[in-house]
Amino acid sequence: MNTRLAILCSLLLASAASAGSVTIAVKPEVHKKSADIVKEEYATANWLKVRITNTSNVKLEGVTLKWALYAANLRRGSDSVTVEKSGDMTITVDSNGRYLDVETPKVVFEYVRTHSERSGRRSYKLVEESGKKYHGFHVQVVSGSTVLGEAFSESVRKHLK
Repeated sequence: MNTRLAILCSLLLASAASAGSVTIAVKPEVHKKSADIVKEEYATANWLKVRITNTSNVKLEGVTLKWALYAANLRRGSDSVTVEKSGDMTITVDSNGRYLDVETPKVVFEYVRTHSERSGRRSYKLVEESGKKYHGFHVQVVSGSTVLGEAFSESVRKHLK
């Protein structure tokens, strides 16, 4: 009985080790491009700094890094989250704990916060929020149809399932 259990455990650990041969660390970056405080208009440039680490003893050649930045639509009545921009690139990562650092292109998100503006001497009008605001990211390392590693922000996790 113990021999069967030992064999089963070793097979499970071997498959888990080969499946997790790539780790991905993602650092979202943001730069405020412009802000008009009076009109509550904002523009930010967002991009990702990604570190892909190959923990296997096999060099990863010609694998694909896929990335996506998500935007939340701020228009009233529309609670949608969509892919604002995505892309992919072919990468090579050496074996045995070597890593590769990659930056995605910058993506601009423009939005207006809810605020009031003077529309007369003593009256104000309400300006609803609008535009698209950065919501999160999703990154995958893929070899053919096999996903070697994946990372995503918590805010995007529920939209992927």
